[in-house]
Amino acid sequence: MNPLHDTIVSLSTALAIQAVSIIRLSGDRALEITEQLLKKPLNNQDHRLTYGFVHEDEQIVDEVIVLVMKAPRSYTREDVVELQCHGGIYVTQKILSLVLGLGARLANNGEFTQRAVMNGRIDVSQAEAINDLVNADSEQSAQLAIQGLKGSIKQLIEPLKEELLAIIAHIEVNIDYPEYDLEEMTRKTLYPLCKAFEQKLMTLLEEAKSGITMRNGVKTAIVGKPNVGKSSLLNALLNEDKAIVTEIAGTTRDVVEGFIRLKNVSLHLLDTAGIRESEDRIERLGIDKTYQMIEQAELVLFLVDAGLGMDLEEEELLKKIDPAKLMLIYNKKDLESKPDRLEISAMHRDIQSLVDAINERYEVHQFVFKRPVLSTQRTVGLAMQALNAMRQALLSIEYENEIDLINIDLREAYQALHAIGSLDDVSIQDEIFSRFCLGK
Repeated sequence: MNPLHDTIVSLSTALAIQAVSIIRLSGDRALEITEQLLKKPLNNQDHRLTYGFVHEDEQIVDEVIVLVMKAPRSYTREDVVELQCHGGIYVTQKILSLVLGLGARLANNGEFTQRAVMNGRIDVSQAEAINDLVNADSEQSAQLAIQGLKGSIKQLIEPLKEELLAIIAHIEVNIDYPEYDLEEMTRKTLYPLCKAFEQKLMTLLEEAKSGITMRNGVKTAIVGKPNVGKSSLLNALLNEDKAIVTEIAGTTRDVVEGFIRLKNVSLHLLDTAGIRESEDRIERLGIDKTYQMIEQAELVLFLVDAGLGMDLEEEELLKKIDPAKLMLIYNKKDLESKPDRLEISAMHRDIQSLVDAINERYEVHQFVFKRPVLSTQRTVGLAMQALNAMRQALLSIEYENEIDLINIDLREAYQALHAIGSLDDVSIQDEIFSRFCLGK
């Protein structure tokens, strides 16, 4: 038996003491099972709320509201029923057990959404967006999930698939159906087409970096010498006393973490051990970890004492940090302030200038909320596969390989793009027949 033909059931709410619990069924027998529970017909109740009682034999178990959504106008494109019962743990479990006893089975994780994909209501990228929306922990990640849920990724990928399929189809018609009066696709004519397509994939991946940044937040290392105010800055950004702050140098010996959501970006903050020469073995381990965090960080907040200025040791450290991810900040501006530099007073939590600078820095990434971009590791990985295959095709052209060998790489690129939105293996031959009406 195909498990996708089973009628499945699951709790859509937590199993807890609450006002209402929702039990959801999907499948061919969803209405039949519910009718047996309620002892009343539901055929004429499509997309309407129905009041009734759940029965076990002749005994009433609970008073319920029932929502029927007949196929194909439902989340799964199957018959779906939602039972809204009282939220007691016993009552909820009792009704769930009655449903199972009438022939339904417990749904697997994500199976309702899986059926929505299998039945063509949404594609894989939209399914990912649903999960992203459920797990969103910031406005930015929620907005990106909404973009994906609206089918924006499909709108982004479909034109690329169409363009590449046209190239592949042209080649295969030349090879398999030479009697068709179609201009021959040579290496000379193919090269600029592939080169232009490579550039489009590179742009797609470059913009995806912004999507990943907005979705996951930015790993941010706070670095500098001991007692420069790193822990005070962490506490100020988080608006809580998370890190220990004392006048004793070397207090922070491990990485202290926190998370903050700003207007234009979320930051995963890492307060690191102060960098200096030290004979303390534990402190040295912390300093080593600081260097690791600098390498891994996407943003480095480099703190300098505004009163003391930058010494040779700090200048040497500064040279080791990628300028593209560096923000140089002068702390303790209440002791000494100069124009034309980013200044804060972390101890007094006067850090608005830094917050504004960070928001301004990530303003450029806000386009991801206005037009579709890839924003998950899976979709970015598939786009990278397509790019690598296209680059292999370009190399094959340069090596003057036969067109049919070059076409293998083009097919791989197409398969990777297709997989962004679909779990099905694509038949390029079928696509070609549908476009060119071959064989007539």
